[in-house]
Amino acid sequence: MSLRRSTSQIAFLIVATTVLVTAQHAAAGSQYVVLSTQPVVDELPPGKLLMPSDVINIPAGTVVTLLGEDGSVNALSGPSSFVVTEDALTSGSLQGTTNEGSSKLDLIAVLLANERKRTESIGGSRTTTDYSTSSGLDDPWAVSIEESAPGCIRDGEIVLARAGIGQSAVFSIRIGDGEPFNGIVWSAGKLTYSLPDRIPPEVKSVVVETKKTSASIEIKTFPKNAVLENPLEVLAWMVSSGCKRQAMALVHQLATKQQ
Repeated sequence: MSLRRSTSQIAFLIVATTVLVTAQHAAAGSQYVVLSTQPVVDELPPGKLLMPSDVINIPAGTVVTLLGEDGSVNALSGPSSFVVTEDALTSGSLQGTTNEGSSKLDLIAVLLANERKRTESIGGSRTTTDYSTSSGLDDPWAVSIEESAPGCIRDGEIVLARAGIGQSAVFSIRIGDGEPFNGIVWSAGKLTYSLPDRIPPEVKSVVVETKKTSASIEIKTFPKNAVLENPLEVLAWMVSSGCKRQAMALVHQLATKQQ
């Protein structure tokens, strides 16, 4: 799949060659999902799926970040108009443009749409999510200790995260059925805390307790046969594993890299 400009934009080609080339090379799947629109445009909300023949109209000053079902991440800037077209895959493109790729996009689209509705229902920002305050939760591979929920990790490495930088804190952690490790100090100003040892594959949960919080974390380990470099694969796995906060952090990271 590729993105080509609509007929009404032919005259714009002379002054937008760079953008056009970017759009042509962006193309390698048969579907896209909108990850982020900055600033938000009602016609292109996060979570919107784009199919062949769909027209993408981008206002001036707006950047739209798309994720293709091949795993490509593409940023399109306005003012411009593109048409989604279906082309053959190039040899260098990531694999995954199958029904499986489409279903993974659907998972991500539902997550983004639900997050948008949740944010709007509480009167919050209409951006993908609010990252105005520095936080360890910005790291997609950091597991929150703020609530009991699944935590997605890779290679047995657990990185803990708390909201905000905060003051120093003392916490305990119990790994699986083992005895808890007490009196661990989380230094002030540290966004995250990395456990020194890898978690054995057989461990399915850890419990982290501070004076104010207690979180039971269900461990989800990234499959060894999966492709870590493919954002589509990682995002879909995070969503299906229940690591929604981490998935949203990855969405924000991908969109930020494109801007």
